[in-house]
Amino acid sequence: MFNAIKMFRLFVLLLVLALISCNNPIKEKIVGGDKSNEKVVAPKESTVHDLPEELNEISGITFLNDSVLVAIQDEDGILFYYNLNQKKILKKQPFADKDDYEDLVKAGKDMYTITSKGLIHQIKDFESSKSVVRSFKTPFSEKNDIEGLTYDAKKHRLLIAPKEAGLDKDKTTKEIYGFDLKTMTFHSAPVYTIHLAEIEAQFEGDALEESSKKFLKALGNHNMNKVFRSSALTIDEKTGEIYILSAINGLILVLTPEGILKKLIQFSGPEYKQPEGIAFSPNGKLYISNEGNKSGIGNIIELKHEN
Repeated sequence: MFNAIKMFRLFVLLLVLALISCNNPIKEKIVGGDKSNEKVVAPKESTVHDLPEELNEISGITFLNDSVLVAIQDEDGILFYYNLNQKKILKKQPFADKDDYEDLVKAGKDMYTITSKGLIHQIKDFESSKSVVRSFKTPFSEKNDIEGLTYDAKKHRLLIAPKEAGLDKDKTTKEIYGFDLKTMTFHSAPVYTIHLAEIEAQFEGDALEESSKKFLKALGNHNMNKVFRSSALTIDEKTGEIYILSAINGLILVLTPEGILKKLIQFSGPEYKQPEGIAFSPNGKLYISNEGNKSGIGNIIELKHEN
């Protein structure tokens, strides 16, 4: 009986420790720095906003103000206006037929969305009753699997991030492309190029690298494209830095406005079901949206981090 009680107490202790360790840890790694530059943010500082079932397929977010955002979901050409404080959908605004919508962003009075094949919809003066929708094709296809879209206000352009290879089909890099909103034209030369080997180098000896390499070895595939895959991006307007989200391995890559890798942010926990969207609110808070899965509904998570 004594041994049974002792084993039960040990089991409870291990279970508690496991739950604590899985509760939204966020780790920031300063590129080029030493261990003293790494910061682990307390799990309690992340705020989770569960979403209604109608937004279970949420794939992108952009903010109108500090509490109201506009979301898009995979299948329908509908803008969902959602209030985080009131926890409800305020309005639904159809703009196009069904498609595979992956991201959206507000640029001034206009809203832009993008599909996995790279089709851009402009909803001009989107909050007006007289809004006009125009579509723009890009050279991308389903092979590129476009998932990220954001607005670069200083250059007045959209930034587009493929999940798979870019137009040059180079599997060792990730590209970000530009769409000029002055001329409404796409530029085939990448605005930014990310070398995946540089990301890998930041994790020598870390759990991420070891687990990723074991995974790749098991597949017989040493393609680093399986370690970082862009699923969304956004810009911190205060610093001009670009935040690129990877759904796989729970990573945010931060670039300087010049395209230099500055730091990596790791996150983990059961709430991060399928990270598909990322955006800053006007007050500078960083949010990630997650699609729901079999184990739960979709959500939006506020991340506490240091700029």
